[in-house]
Amino acid sequence: MEREKIFHINPLIFACPERPSLFFHMCGTTYPSKSYAIHRPCSSIGCIEYIVRGKGEVTVGDQSFTAVAGDTYFLPQGQLQSYRSDKKDPWEKIWVNLSGEMVEQLARLYRIENVFHFPGLDTSDLLLKFQYYASHPNTEHPFEKYTALLTSLFCRMSNHLYASSEAPMSPLRRMLDYIDRHETDVIRIEQLADACEKSTSQAERIFRAQMGVPPYRYVLDRKLELAKQLLRQTGMSVRDIASYLSFEDEFYFSGLFRRKVGVSPSQYRKSEP
Repeated sequence: MEREKIFHINPLIFACPERPSLFFHMCGTTYPSKSYAIHRPCSSIGCIEYIVRGKGEVTVGDQSFTAVAGDTYFLPQGQLQSYRSDKKDPWEKIWVNLSGEMVEQLARLYRIENVFHFPGLDTSDLLLKFQYYASHPNTEHPFEKYTALLTSLFCRMSNHLYASSEAPMSPLRRMLDYIDRHETDVIRIEQLADACEKSTSQAERIFRAQMGVPPYRYVLDRKLELAKQLLRQTGMSVRDIASYLSFEDEFYFSGLFRRKVGVSPSQYRKSEP
């Protein structure tokens, strides 16, 4: 059985002098191997990895931890990176390797620059999308799609970290976790109710009481914040952003954005440094 499935991404096609540097190097899947070990004294690349099964030991900088199935970890560039499979229960993991100023900016923006381990955070869906795009070289706007995925990864890690004060299996936490996993999809109250095993009226009442806003408003605000990031940090068209965030169409999205933000998406992009 192969030990790794690797998809190479040519970083040169993503160099853009007008924006902070961002390079996607490769992504893939590592299959269980008792001898698997990586040691980088001062790594020039960063990585985000999700453990599908098994476990392993990870060291980044002066921090060490055990990563187990269901965990995500983030290893920033410029630091010691050392990780290895457990010999009795070697891991299978999905990952992406990347580098650049934008990675550091996203870590600061989402307040996780000193946090590396995210126990119980499932990022498999986003990391598998990297593999899908890398294996389909004719995908339109690959850099924009990769950048949107990366932004979603940092958003999900941040939300998971700062929601950790909630009871792990509380109804609110279940709803927030569902939103984290589907933030670019159409999300209905029925889906949130199913996620927390409550009726729709109970789910909405719990969410509003603890978050201060109804679920639809929270989801909409999340989408608009993500839209702002995509407008600032990528070259995605307004139409592509509307589609990526599952709005009805670009005209509905543009009208909504103008009402909520005060300017159109195009004007917002031009006004941002």
